[in-house]
Amino acid sequence: MSLLSHYETMFIIAPTLGPDAYDRLVETFKGIIEENGGKVHNTTKWGVRTLAYEVKKFKEGIYTIFDFEAPGDLIQELERRLRLNDSVLKYLTIKSERRDKLVKKGAARRNAQDAKKKRNKPAPFFTNLSLRSDLMVRYLRTESLRR
Repeated sequence: MSLLSHYETMFIIAPTLGPDAYDRLVETFKGIIEENGGKVHNTTKWGVRTLAYEVKKFKEGIYTIFDFEAPGDLIQELERRLRLNDSVLKYLTIKSERRDKLVKKGAARRNAQDAKKKRNKPAPFFTNLSLRSDLMVRYLRTESLRR
């Protein structure tokens, strides 16, 4: 058995498809994943959304997302079947580990920048309020003389 990787596939279906046909189509694609050694974790149905631009003379589409684990060769078969189906307007498959890695890298970079800002911020000279005032006055005089 091949090494399983985590993938997400989003596909947009023509809005002319009825609810029953839509459910059968989703189950068909889910079956393709499971037949070829994959495991579907989550199916998200976004419903009908307006497209950013016209695709195959449609201004709307039904969005669906599969979150699944599968061997790498399954992706070619799934995308081939998506491409052959006339009801599918668009599709995109991404490898989720890459996305998670980029999110973690971005968070680490932000944390490093925040830590650097905190380090570069000068600490107040008089942090202890119990210092004698004459020490403060002496310090301020020497600072004014230096300038």
